[in-house]
Amino acid sequence: MNSTKKRKWTLAFYDMASADFTKRARVTRELKKQGAAMHSQSVYCVPYTASSFRQLRDIDKSVCVVKADVPEENVKELVSAYDAFIGKLFIEIKKKIEELEDAKVSVMDGDPSSKRGYSKRMNKMYERLDYLSYVISLREQLSKKEAKKLMAQVEEIKTHVNLIEYAPPGTLIDWENALVREINKKENN
Repeated sequence: MNSTKKRKWTLAFYDMASADFTKRARVTRELKKQGAAMHSQSVYCVPYTASSFRQLRDIDKSVCVVKADVPEENVKELVSAYDAFIGKLFIEIKKKIEELEDAKVSVMDGDPSSKRGYSKRMNKMYERLDYLSYVISLREQLSKKEAKKLMAQVEEIKTHVNLIEYAPPGTLIDWENALVREINKKENN
């Protein structure tokens, strides 16, 4: 992975009193929502794009946002923080897939209340996958090859989610056979 090639990063800093817990939590949520990874306490990083820079700058006036040309020897540290952030997103999504599967199994035909909980989970899953794709697109600024591998993992997860979505209500999915059928279907097209 040639991750040190790109040296431009956006760094966001803030310093708030611990009494400002609500504001601190809101700022942290917004930073993560915009694809920024925590580098250290109150310091967030994201590969530089003009768009991400503007989005971070507009979060709150108490956040200091800078575009930095990071020296070669420090880039690996930032890439590592960003990759850890992406890894946590994958872990969170995999846990939520289990909940989605459980919700699908509990759906009963004709029972709107059981469908409502499942539908909310499914919609939220698609939001998570869109967000993960966005964060990976920022990662592409560092290494197109690495981003391509990550996007392939996202596509596998999307296939998994589609199998859940289109399974008959109240049924368990035989994942091994379902994935083999899905691969065969793709190869035949």
